Amino acid sequence: MTGISGRKLPQAGESVTVIGAGRSGLAAARLARTLGYRVRVMDEGAVPPETIALLRDEGIDLQENCLLEPDKILSLPFAIVSPGVSPRKWAGREAPLYIERIVGEMEWASSWSSVPLVAVGGTNGKSTTSALLAHLLEAAGEQVFLGGNFGTPLSEMVLSERMAGTSLHSVAVVELSSFQAETMGSFRPVVNLLLNITPDHLDRYPSLENYRMAKWRAFRTMDKTCFSIVNRDPVCGVFPPPSDIESRLAWFFSSGGPCPEEKGGLVLKSEPLSAHLSGIEGLPPLSWDLKEFSLEGMGNRQNLAAALLGAVLYLHLSGKNPQDFTRVLEKAAASFRGLPHRMEVVGEWKGIRFVNDSKATNVDATRLALSGYLGQHPVVHLILGGRDKGAPYVPLRDGIRRSVKSIVALGEAREKIREELGDLVPVTLSDTLEEAVELAAGQAVAGDRVLLSPACSSYDMFHGYEERGRVFRSIAEDWIRRREGGR
Repeated sequence: MTGISGRKLPQAGESVTVIGAGRSGLAAARLARTLGYRVRVMDEGAVPPETIALLRDEGIDLQENCLLEPDKILSLPFAIVSPGVSPRKWAGREAPLYIERIVGEMEWASSWSSVPLVAVGGTNGKSTTSALLAHLLEAAGEQVFLGGNFGTPLSEMVLSERMAGTSLHSVAVVELSSFQAETMGSFRPVVNLLLNITPDHLDRYPSLENYRMAKWRAFRTMDKTCFSIVNRDPVCGVFPPPSDIESRLAWFFSSGGPCPEEKGGLVLKSEPLSAHLSGIEGLPPLSWDLKEFSLEGMGNRQNLAAALLGAVLYLHLSGKNPQDFTRVLEKAAASFRGLPHRMEVVGEWKGIRFVNDSKATNVDATRLALSGYLGQHPVVHLILGGRDKGAPYVPLRDGIRRSVKSIVALGEAREKIREELGDLVPVTLSDTLEEAVELAAGQAVAGDRVLLSPACSSYDMFHGYEERGRVFRSIAEDWIRRREGGR
């Protein structure tokens, strides 16, 4: 049997091994079993008893506490790798070449689905863009699956449709990480978006170039029936695309300055917020009034431009006239409230607004957050810090100089932050997030923002960015409640 673009899949009844017993690995294993394969799951850790029982009930073998070695895995007839398992463990190198007998979970699932895919990748913003894109397409009447790296694995969608015996969705919007893209050889979304490529995951990849190659892997099996959408802003590191990308190209531009090109994409403009599309073959010029879009930050404007262009191109490819949906998409953009921990307004008191951007776990995400406040006098009291990820904080200097009144630094990175940024604005060191909020909010006046946008991972103090964001929200709400007399 052959996959979407030539990858040879095993025959029913043959053996398939799934590497990793997390949610995506389990979904891939259950899908393989439903398709008639003999399935074994290998995991390097202990597997919860309920998972063991589920696998046993479905006739799936399990090897837990298993040493993952390249020689062992590369000798398997066919393996499905979970994205969380580093290639170093199964391929013996950081950035594996395409290996026909080894496939990632998302590509495995896509091989068995007839639902068209719209993929969203990038270092920052892909979860919000995926959710907004799904929201726009639902408003246009599509039955949308939303998942992938964000939320539900694609294998779960395919398994549900196999069990139902019918297609439950008209389109699948999937967030795509570099971990999922790095093994791809037959993945073919009809629309594939790349928001940005900036330094991240350098604990997994030996260089930024290896990380960049992993991101582009998902575009190299697309053809001229598909659209690749890229960010035209040169600062975002994706334009121009590699010369071997064969799909049609469209771009978006949202940085607020003059766009380097006039046609071939979508330009988002400020004051008032609006968008204009022109120069894409088969589409007339289109315009949208977006002044009711409520999310803060330049990053969210990037996400809006990308999602709007993605929705328009998908509607066009599916045979619909995007012109008929202009007002529908405007209203849908206005009604989108964003995702938790991504420039999320969590409270306001006498004009002081508390903004939770805990998902900003790298420097570029915080740079984008600050760029949304450019053009205003400095209004931001910025809470930075956590576990340092190895990148310098120098790219934040321009945004801090123009938008930030003060910095409170906490966590393992606080001394490095003070050293690299302390000549610009006052930097206060804090031992806890609660103390950081007190210090930042204590300096704020009406019109200011207390912004948690850490530029670091959370694992020195929290179990993840979600916990950090929830704690920030709770602290901000308590701060407001105390000043309102406990009401």
